[in-house]
Amino acid sequence: MPVMDEFKEERNMIKQKSLKEKISYFFDYYKWHTLAVIAILAAAVSMIIHWANMKDCALYVCLLNTMTSNQTKDYIQRFEEYAEIDRADYEVTFDTSMYIEIGGRDSVTATSFQKLAIYTAAGDLDVIVTDPEIIEYYVDQGIFYDLRQILSPEQIALYEPCFFYVDQVIVDAIQAADARGESYEAVFSDPRQPETMENPVPVGIFLDDCQGLKENVQFFDEEIVLTVVINSSNVETALKFIDFVMKNL
Repeated sequence: MPVMDEFKEERNMIKQKSLKEKISYFFDYYKWHTLAVIAILAAAVSMIIHWANMKDCALYVCLLNTMTSNQTKDYIQRFEEYAEIDRADYEVTFDTSMYIEIGGRDSVTATSFQKLAIYTAAGDLDVIVTDPEIIEYYVDQGIFYDLRQILSPEQIALYEPCFFYVDQVIVDAIQAADARGESYEAVFSDPRQPETMENPVPVGIFLDDCQGLKENVQFFDEEIVLTVVINSSNVETALKFIDFVMKNL
């Protein structure tokens, strides 16, 4: 029997069935097509809702080697209120998804290295908070601000006792060796003792007494340092974040 005749015969048969039988027939024969269409429509609706509700980033804070706690969301909200951020259009992000162990070969460390490199190059990161070892590892890449370039004189006077210093002479030596394709065994001086350095540069702030942040984010290390990424798009908000953290609000 020709295909068209079979189709007409089947259609006439369906017409004689009850509504319930028609629905059952349709589902039996077309359920996978229907489910596929529903899935595509659901994905499209989800993307539309996501883009419609997406807010601009007021501040992106990378908290390396940390975990959020139940209080983290409230802490972010308190900062948004302090910084007078319009929460209808902007949001503050605390990213605790990255974990890096210097010298580690695990997949989490490798993925975190890649993610941090991409986000930094793209200018998505504003602030990095992590332990001193990570800061020293990255300092020769020039990704941190010399805080004297962005802090006000009043902020420098307040926070200078907490500055994390690196010796620019050592940083320059590392970069020169890299350019020659050579290795350089860098030995950094104590970051709290700029007097022992030839050219001390403050690239971070020790958060020793900042219990407000420590009570709302779980850090894996005792010593933590806050830095501002040099290609940050939100330097002004980053400075407000420094004040917020240092004032233990």
